[in-house]
Amino acid sequence: MLMAVSAADNATNSIYYDPKAKYQPPKQELDKDAFLQILVAQMRYQNPLSPMDGNQFMAQMAQMTTMEQMVNLSKNMELLLRTQELSLSASLVGQQVTVVNGEGQDVTGRVEKISIDEKGIKVVIDGIAYDYDRVKEILGR
Repeated sequence: MLMAVSAADNATNSIYYDPKAKYQPPKQELDKDAFLQILVAQMRYQNPLSPMDGNQFMAQMAQMTTMEQMVNLSKNMELLLRTQELSLSASLVGQQVTVVNGEGQDVTGRVEKISIDEKGIKVVIDGIAYDYDRVKEILGR
């Protein structure tokens, strides 16, 4: 039985190479897909008189799995930290706190609200937003 192979099935058509594109921007970091591409290239172009050792292949697969798990763990830890910061900052609404302003002076007031922007969590006191990590003291209600 003959099967037609389209250009889309070609191994060179991937996220790393697009023959139709005039310019391919370089990837800024290697990910698991890049690691697999390197591993496949090693296997494809290995010397047939001296093939890759099976133990070496398994060690590389284990390294790839470890790398992937570390990336996943890092993402989950970042999410956990962000969630914890949001929870703690939300509990400050209505609390009397002292923050350090941009000039290094202490400002004490009641937290009116919490806001979030691209730079992080802000504590709003008397209409002025301060970075959450500038909170120096929590005085209570």
